[in-house]
Amino acid sequence: MAEDYNAIRNTISTYSLAIDSKVFGRLSQVFTTDVVANYSEPLNVLRGLTQVQAVLQQSLAPVTTQHALSTQVIDINGDSANSTTYLTASHFGSGLYEGQVLYAYGRYVDQLVRVSQAYAKRPIWRVKARNLVYLGPFIGNSSVFSSPGR
Repeated sequence: MAEDYNAIRNTISTYSLAIDSKVFGRLSQVFTTDVVANYSEPLNVLRGLTQVQAVLQQSLAPVTTQHALSTQVIDINGDSANSTTYLTASHFGSGLYEGQVLYAYGRYVDQLVRVSQAYAKRPIWRVKARNLVYLGPFIGNSSVFSSPGR
């Protein structure tokens, strides 16, 4: 059971590392191919791994990011699990917006499934549904997402 908790934490942490390093192909280590991810405004509901990768890549292109995860609760029930993870997302501007930041505070509410892979020596978990719930307004300058800043 401890291996499952660690595997789930690693899956969720891989998300932050993938998008912050802009290696969006690594999201295949986070999400199922048929994931449904509700990112709320302005991205809204995304369906499927390919759409999640494309939309995140496009929307985060103008900024450097740090998605810091904190408080987390995981509930495992057989081959499925529910997780809630708090986050602080920092979006750093460049060019005209150098030195400016937009902060978002929220929580990821995830449904995960254990996936079978013959070669795996430990459990593998993927997010099949994600709901991003913002815990307040964005703080800072939303213009950091504007392309002219580059």
